[in-house]
Amino acid sequence: MKMVLKRATFSLIVLSLASVGFAQLDSNYVEEEEDYSMYDDVEDVGEIKTYCSPKIFDLSPNRFLSLGYDVTGSGTLKTSDEGAYKPDDDVARNDQSDLKYHGIRINANIPVISKSKLVWQIGGGFNQARIATNQIANAGDHNLLLDELEENLTSINLNTTIFKPLGEKNFLLLQVLAEQNGNYTFGSSGSSPDLANTKYSATGLWGKRPHDRLQWGVGVSRTYRAGELNYIPVVMYNFTAENRKWGTEILFPAKAFYRRKIDSRNILLAGFELEGSSYRLYNTKFNAQNLELRRSEIRLRLDYQKQLKGFIWMGIQAGAVLNYSYNTDDLTATSNTDFYRGFFGDQTYAFSNALSPMPYVNLSLNLVSK
Repeated sequence: MKMVLKRATFSLIVLSLASVGFAQLDSNYVEEEEDYSMYDDVEDVGEIKTYCSPKIFDLSPNRFLSLGYDVTGSGTLKTSDEGAYKPDDDVARNDQSDLKYHGIRINANIPVISKSKLVWQIGGGFNQARIATNQIANAGDHNLLLDELEENLTSINLNTTIFKPLGEKNFLLLQVLAEQNGNYTFGSSGSSPDLANTKYSATGLWGKRPHDRLQWGVGVSRTYRAGELNYIPVVMYNFTAENRKWGTEILFPAKAFYRRKIDSRNILLAGFELEGSSYRLYNTKFNAQNLELRRSEIRLRLDYQKQLKGFIWMGIQAGAVLNYSYNTDDLTATSNTDFYRGFFGDQTYAFSNALSPMPYVNLSLNLVSK
């Protein structure tokens, strides 16, 4: 028995030296026999429950803080006169001008709780499109609309995301977002943002994580990404191949990307993302004063992400902006309350507009978490 204890004690001393470093032993130390009766009251806690992770191998890094700048080339904006146009009407858009924009994008996503049973994050963002156009002589309503756009389109949002694992393989994901969008400026009583015009979006999703390379889920979303209020099903499919060289990052229809891992510091994504919301046009010169621009765009792009040092990454996006919607609604008939048109509603637009595709580039500097 003493021989076994001596060997065990020697092993513990060796392990302690390896983990602590240059530790000193007490010269007065006296070896004592262990009292095994102290373990008599230990209870069996049973099987320990494990929970699935919110990540899989090799996903592009989560961005805690992102500072970016967006620049587009010129597109052609064609507009109707102020009126009432059903979605399927053949509208005469007699006036047109070139349009382009640039602007800063700041977004943050901060973890509040990060435990195996719950992950909770709170974030926010500030995005601006500083629009430039070339007005044409005697264009009437067309020039008035351009005046509103040249006030710049600003978006401020707050959001929260909750990841709740239900066990080793299943999880729930919830995201809620509140945003203020419009051609507003701060400090001006005529065009300051109004809290009554806040837009709310939410996505709920049930998912499964069978292993470290696959995460999928299905759910429903209340969203303005298509420009106006919509309720749509969503599908998540994040996958990494066995060789860990390629994979997918999909939350359809919001985004879908093919991912190529060049190495641990360089990632290339190719695909699309749907961006958009509803922007209040404040203090207009039109007959209607409850106008909202239903702006939505599909961004086809290549996205190169590179680690500069530690948690600092840079991103370069290049591609084309396909403008899905640029119409304008008048909310006067609904007492300034938003409404659901969906894909089959026939509520009329105050302006029926069309904006041609534009090239774009986005540069960003990001603090990330792998």
